[in-house]
Amino acid sequence: MNASAQMAETLRAFRQTHPTQLLQVASDRWEYISGGKGECAIVIVGGGGSTAESMFSINAVLESNYRVISLGIPTSATTIENVNRGIEAILDLLGIAQAIFLGHSLGGLVIQSFALRHPERVSGLALSSTGFYRGARSVWLPAATRLMMLFPEALLLRAISSQMGRLLKPAEAADFWLQFYREELSQPDFGARLKHQGSLLVQYAAFFKDDPIHSGLSWAQSLPVQIIAAEDDRGFTKREIAFLGSLYPRSQTLTLPAGTGHLSFLCRPRGYVEAVQGLVARVMHGLPL
Repeated sequence: MNASAQMAETLRAFRQTHPTQLLQVASDRWEYISGGKGECAIVIVGGGGSTAESMFSINAVLESNYRVISLGIPTSATTIENVNRGIEAILDLLGIAQAIFLGHSLGGLVIQSFALRHPERVSGLALSSTGFYRGARSVWLPAATRLMMLFPEALLLRAISSQMGRLLKPAEAADFWLQFYREELSQPDFGARLKHQGSLLVQYAAFFKDDPIHSGLSWAQSLPVQIIAAEDDRGFTKREIAFLGSLYPRSQTLTLPAGTGHLSFLCRPRGYVEAVQGLVARVMHGLPL
């Protein structure tokens, strides 16, 4: 069985045992998927346009040892406060007092905002293919995102579909993943999801300028953090990744080799999962850097 066929079988089995669940929080209808068991809980928030299922391959591997919950941010959650409120409500519903949070790309900003507002609920952060824009990029990239959100949904979807084809080329099961994400893109509300999360990205850029994370914060000083980057990730520069690491004195950075790109969890899944497992060990057993 080739890699794409194996991944298709993994998805089929995952869907049979992991129904998407719903939680109404004020006017927002949150989707989440929960599985696994263990004393450690990991909460996954994917990148722009992600659903609760978008990183299912990581859920499936991690939940052999841990409790894993993945979230899909509803398009009605139009403010950072609403996003944080929804995440907290899901933790409360599931009886999770504290969790390790894994955020990819936009999801990395989401979970850092949650940690800033609710540090008592966060025992560790895994930040993959994410960071904070620096210098001129901190001005023109949010401005470019605002402009893109004015494009017709059909144009946005074509652009994202083309980009996914390029980003997925290094993945072992590239054919499967291309079909998987094209099916997600074909969902009736996906254009609205893209625009919504683009708007959130602009909000987070402004939010962290007004309320920045820095190494002087007590929770940032003590929090174990795993940064997962790639040599050829075009989303963030090496300077921006280094800056992210400087915010967390207990952070360590794994830089995956060229040929990884932005979708590190698909293109280097073994190294990605091992980095997350290493973070869990540090959190659970107090291991040093």
